Amino acid sequence: MSKLVKDMLLLASSDAKSWTLCKNIIDIDTLLIFLYEAYEPICISKKIRLRLEISESSYPKFCADRERLFQILTIFMDNAIHHSINNKQIEIKTTAAAKHITFFVTDHGRGIPEDDKLYIFNRFYCADKSRTDKSNFGLGLSIADELAKMMNGSVGCEDTDGGGATFFVKLPLK
Repeated sequence: MSKLVKDMLLLASSDAKSWTLCKNIIDIDTLLIFLYEAYEPICISKKIRLRLEISESSYPKFCADRERLFQILTIFMDNAIHHSINNKQIEIKTTAAAKHITFFVTDHGRGIPEDDKLYIFNRFYCADKSRTDKSNFGLGLSIADELAKMMNGSVGCEDTDGGGATFFVKLPLK
């Protein structure tokens, strides 16, 4: 219940345009390693392999709100774990282009039905029509979307080859 209240307060702040950003230079390698280390024990306990792909070349300087970006990535990770199947893998990676950087969380779980893809970033949308899963209120992805927009970015989802879903957040470098 406290998570639901916290999420609702976060969205209310977004609606009121009262969220603030604390932008700083982010060390992308450190952020990704921190995310990996936070989720590695959870994945081990659920028999899910976790793979972190870090570029051998250095990432460009990147200024954003580290806490908000980490929040987006944890929402993606929570969804990936929730929808993954034992002995499958979740991958975390980042790519940089001239004007933007994109963070990806890929799972090899059930995937998202085509009919649901248009709505997954809407508030309170749950693909589980039976509502038997009471651990999900349909707010996480809408919060990730709001946070990305605050940082002049966007979120999205695409199918993973072989099944599953890849969620991403694309943010401007400047």
